[in-house]
Amino acid sequence: MTTDTPQPEPAAPARDYHYLGLAGARTMLTRASEETYANLVTTLNADHGNGAIMCVHGGVGLGKTFAVGLHLDELAPQNTIRVKLSSSRIQALRETLHKKLDLPGDPPANGARSEAVIKKALAGTPRVLVVDEAQWLETRAFEFIRELWDDEDTRLAVVLVGAESCYQKIKNRPALDSRILIWQRYKPLTPTEVVRVIPHYHPMWADVPLDDISWIDDLACHGNFRQWAKATYLLHEAMTNPPHPTYSRDLVRAVISRIDPTSRHTQT
Repeated sequence: MTTDTPQPEPAAPARDYHYLGLAGARTMLTRASEETYANLVTTLNADHGNGAIMCVHGGVGLGKTFAVGLHLDELAPQNTIRVKLSSSRIQALRETLHKKLDLPGDPPANGARSEAVIKKALAGTPRVLVVDEAQWLETRAFEFIRELWDDEDTRLAVVLVGAESCYQKIKNRPALDSRILIWQRYKPLTPTEVVRVIPHYHPMWADVPLDDISWIDDLACHGNFRQWAKATYLLHEAMTNPPHPTYSRDLVRAVISRIDPTSRHTQT
């Protein structure tokens, strides 16, 4: 954190990255998010603006994709290509890039021809290629991304975003690993960060005792922003619908039992 009290981002994102479009949720500056911003600036400006490769990795639900997407909306809103594949195979990557680049017609059936068309489309104009869930990519897909960045005619920054296993998958590919300028690993929010961030994350938490914030984190959220988003969404839903219960630990237990069926809702 840069201050003891985290503040919302000064401008709302162009797209809603909040889990399930949670009404009232604020975008918070965390230490990891600020580090991502600085790393993106370095990556985009590297090699006189030609761009470098960075990898953001870590456990699920920690805010990696959120932070990358939000900051690139500010840093490169017109030049970012976002890729999230439903298949690990190279064909899926070629087809997705063909579509994202608005290339005419269907992707060429010949792999080499398809890749040549994509490289030509990327030539000259500075671009940022974001590949989410990168841990699922097969070897040839990783190689093609490296080739796109290596090509002398492209000006391409690459941001690979993936789960914890993404780190080792790339480390097992020395040609790609050697080209990555920046690695950033996301970790769960610390207990101190939780009590600083969550009261500002959503108005519903503003008046909740900090001891309760810590209790909820220890009970179910464990510093994971997606878990906090789920708890916030369900608690907000419960409190804004009839019979409009007020906040209580018992209500929280009921909500947590919906997130994790192994949690038992017992009234105290």
